[in-house]
Amino acid sequence: MSDLAEYDNANLEVNDGVAQEVHCIKDIDSATDFELKHTPCIEVANQEAGRLVKVSIGLKNIAHPQTEEHLIEWIRVFVGGELASDVHFGPTDKPELELVVDNSDAQIVAQALCNLHGLWEARA
Repeated sequence: MSDLAEYDNANLEVNDGVAQEVHCIKDIDSATDFELKHTPCIEVANQEAGRLVKVSIGLKNIAHPQTEEHLIEWIRVFVGGELASDVHFGPTDKPELELVVDNSDAQIVAQALCNLHGLWEARA
């Protein structure tokens, strides 16, 4: 059984015309290293100009590899359900981004696509 088959999330989302399972960690305290290295990390800091949002891949200092064979292809950030950022990465790029959004209380959702292990999501 693969690591992914043991993962218990079954939400589906359509990205680029293809339905994909959306994986997210339900309990951070019992998360596996596999889950931690694929899940987006969202940091939000309030500023006068808006909220500074930083998104990187991997939690608890467990980094995702970024090689030709295994990489994060893109990160998308949604604010209040609207696409705010869509950044694509290559094997030599560090999968992270920063953007400033308004100071509203709108939910921030980050999604990352691993070429081998599918779509991963976090919310802040």
